[in-house]
Amino acid sequence: MTDTTDHLTENEGPLAKQFEPQSVEPQWSNRWRTEPFRADASSGREPFTIVIPPPNVTGSLHLGHALDNTLIDTLIRFKRMRGFEALFLPGTDHAGISTQVVVERQLKEQGLSRFDLGREAFLEKVWAWKEESGGTILNQLTRLGVSADWTRERFTMDEGLSKAVRHQFVRLYHEGAAYRGERIVNWDPASQTTLSELEIDREVRKGKMYTLAYKLADPSTPASNGEPGEIRIATVRPETIFADQAIAVHPADPRFAHLIGQQARIPLTDRTVPIIADEAVEMEFGVGALKITPAHDPTDFEVGERHGLPRPSVIDLHGNLTGELVPEAFRGLERFAARKAVVKALQESGELLEEKDHDTAIGLSERTKVPVEPIVSTQWFVRMKPFADQVLEGLDKGEIKLTPERYTKVNRDWLENIRDWNISRQLWWGHQIPAWYDDEGNIYVPDPEKPDLDCDKDPRYAHLNLRRDQDVFDTWFSSNLWPFSTLGWPDTDAEDFRKFYPTQVLVTGYDILFFWVARMQMAGYGLTGRAPFSTVMLHGLYLDAKGQKMSKSKGNGVDPLELFDQYGVDACRFAFTFLSTGGQDIKHDPRRFEQGRNFANKLWNATRFALMRLGEAAPNMTDDENLSAYVRRAVVPGNADLLRSQAVLGVLRTRDDLTLADRWIISRLNAVTQEATAQLEAFDIGAAIRTLYSFTWDEFCDWYIEAAKPALSEGRLGTLGTLKAVLEHILKLLHPFMPFVTSELYEALGHRRQLALRIWPQADETLHDAEATRAFDALRAAVSAARSLKSELGLSPQDRLGVLVEGDLAGTVHENARVVESIARVTLVSGLEGRTLSAVEQGVIIRAPLEGTVEIGDWLGKQKKRLQELDKQIRQAQGKLSNEGFVARAPAEVIEEERRRVTDFSAQKERLEQVLAQFE
Repeated sequence: MTDTTDHLTENEGPLAKQFEPQSVEPQWSNRWRTEPFRADASSGREPFTIVIPPPNVTGSLHLGHALDNTLIDTLIRFKRMRGFEALFLPGTDHAGISTQVVVERQLKEQGLSRFDLGREAFLEKVWAWKEESGGTILNQLTRLGVSADWTRERFTMDEGLSKAVRHQFVRLYHEGAAYRGERIVNWDPASQTTLSELEIDREVRKGKMYTLAYKLADPSTPASNGEPGEIRIATVRPETIFADQAIAVHPADPRFAHLIGQQARIPLTDRTVPIIADEAVEMEFGVGALKITPAHDPTDFEVGERHGLPRPSVIDLHGNLTGELVPEAFRGLERFAARKAVVKALQESGELLEEKDHDTAIGLSERTKVPVEPIVSTQWFVRMKPFADQVLEGLDKGEIKLTPERYTKVNRDWLENIRDWNISRQLWWGHQIPAWYDDEGNIYVPDPEKPDLDCDKDPRYAHLNLRRDQDVFDTWFSSNLWPFSTLGWPDTDAEDFRKFYPTQVLVTGYDILFFWVARMQMAGYGLTGRAPFSTVMLHGLYLDAKGQKMSKSKGNGVDPLELFDQYGVDACRFAFTFLSTGGQDIKHDPRRFEQGRNFANKLWNATRFALMRLGEAAPNMTDDENLSAYVRRAVVPGNADLLRSQAVLGVLRTRDDLTLADRWIISRLNAVTQEATAQLEAFDIGAAIRTLYSFTWDEFCDWYIEAAKPALSEGRLGTLGTLKAVLEHILKLLHPFMPFVTSELYEALGHRRQLALRIWPQADETLHDAEATRAFDALRAAVSAARSLKSELGLSPQDRLGVLVEGDLAGTVHENARVVESIARVTLVSGLEGRTLSAVEQGVIIRAPLEGTVEIGDWLGKQKKRLQELDKQIRQAQGKLSNEGFVARAPAEVIEEERRRVTDFSAQKERLEQVLAQFE
């Protein structure tokens, strides 16, 4: 359909001719930052709280952040309009490794290291950097239009949250959950610290699988998986053989039953190790036997624990081979150089039996990109199983629901197989562990009754020479408290904690379900006795157009700030929500951003059109017949905003000057309100925006406004009132998704109070009008059929055509002839002579004359050529689909497109054959 404001000139109306985001968005984003959406902890309204997944203080906005925060803000704005005391709590994470790396890099440029400065001076440098450069991402989120309560902004190293972290550790230690022990950890040789799983990027690289021969102590032993007198193992890390403590086979594997308990010699050494049975061995993998190196593999470590094996290490903290177990020829070699040297030596000794290509998943430090090294180290850990069991019980009771629901099983599986958590990091930036040691290595942790008192200040220990642990806590040891530490915990009497905890929803990517979401679940139950949130809404990863992860190294990243500049923020928010479906990964699609920009312009133009018509009608309205009177009659005294749009629509619905189009749009708006509200309540944000987009563009802008033009040209008050009330209602429904343009347009319609603080529309069964819906559908069918005939006759949409209406709904079409004639640009006639062309849409039959409209001979020739072309297109598509090679190689969407072509062209062919049959 044509744009509803094509006829307006540049200077007409109170709005500019085109929507220009750059002139509208800054004033609103600044207003929402300087006049934040302050949540009132003392109100009687039901709370609805979402805490931001705290971005790194070093970070800048990327598409994942933009998607995540758009979804959060959509829900917050929706719930605020629904009457909840809605709190979107912002803040940042101190990002231990990332921040320390940034500041150390600056020092390196000056020829300094943190050790040159010392701990205290270095931390002063970090804080100075944080105050000057940190928090950039929150300023960028302001541009996204998030309706956060900026007065409650938190930082994981601020005083309150630091206190919470300390209280957590003291409590866990004295309850026996936190302990110091020797276990296997992920070690970054470059940054010289342990890492959490979330700080590791998993990458598949091409490598080698080496099959080695371990000679048995008894050379007469029958063969198992190789020659007699030997057992073969397969490994991707031959440089670690010097730390081997056993060879493991599955207890049910008949190949090795006779070997269990025997000794085997480690290649290149004279040392032997026992052959043991353990169910951790996969019989089908490799050669069925594993070398067990407890100090250099997490699974081997657990096998070693079960069998009481020693765990000597042969790789030091810098990634070099070390120790007496390593032959002198290899000592001091870097681990990967050592691998090459060991392989060469194994070849020369004849103990390397096979070397073949093998894809290996390795862990890379997220920050340094260096392969992490599993090592055994004395660190601080937390026993997680008791807390995991609490979460599992909560999931069983339905206290936490995950959407999409399929992630519940993923959540459960990880909790059921959880390992103890290494919480100590060898950094200076972070929460220093509040543990002290005396000269004999005894551990001292503050009294749980006085958790904030340092042990070296405690008079009970004045006689001891105490030194504090130099390590800091894993960043996630503070962010796991985020849903309640930000609200005042451990002060459970804090006003915010009592009002806003537990939070209602956590919105985040599924990729951190294990490492952050599950830890918050466990901390919530373990420290507060309650689930930290009732719903976890997981979304997919934002990928490039080819479905690959975005990264600087690949050069495939897209800067959301550039998208904001190109399309406008509302258009981007539209795209993010439109693309969000059921937790699936999202491929970047510029078409959706263009669609969002076009939609914002459509809303703008529709409002300009409405304002022009309302302005034209105002001078002709009497005191008893004006739009303000509608509102006065509709509003319930003392509740001025409550249900206002529904009340106005209800009053309008009772007027006797409404057209069929007015009654239809009111009924459809009511149905769409009910549908979109239910979708948002179910956290199906993508479905909700698609519902509202389709209704607003197709039904309101393209059908209703066009159908209303005849009545509007007469200044019909019922139609004027309907146009304004429905438009305002639509702006409310779209506001959570596209807050800038909707706020601007709502204000232009004469409202002083900003749209974000209005009440969400509710569905009203009395507005349902089945008769109007059925009748207006007949008009739409007539228009569609008439347009189809024009196209088949080769006429332009602007050409006028006389048509005959037949069928059961012909009377309805004739009663509304002006609407059909205006939209379709046809004239309804009472009869036709000669041969005709007909089209049928939903029971409405439209006939158009051939004689006098087209030159029959030329027209028939064109139709026959068109029939031949359709045949050709169908054969081509069918040929591709019958080609097994094409079907096997082509992407699914390409195959589906070919199938669609066959279906569509076949339908067109059948229709054309029916038309041509009249001339045989």
